[in-house]
Amino acid sequence: MRTTRHRTCARVLPVNASGGVLSSNPIGASGMLRFLEAARQVMGRADDHQVDGARTALGHAYGGGSQFFSMWVVGSERPA
Repeated sequence: MRTTRHRTCARVLPVNASGGVLSSNPIGASGMLRFLEAARQVMGRADDHQVDGARTALGHAYGGGSQFFSMWVVGSERPA
């Protein structure tokens, strides 16, 4: 699977490297899967869909009829 890339003014950013929920959407767990994917990317453990050099990842999820939202940033280094 090819990683979708989003072009910004300064660089190209990988988007949805795992394919997201294109073939499945486990209700109630899809947000946790997005968090797991972000964590695996920055730990270098994303297997076939690893983004080379990933050190920071942003993720988001919503649920409950779109009334609950969450967003997170994970990184490979501890904050100073």
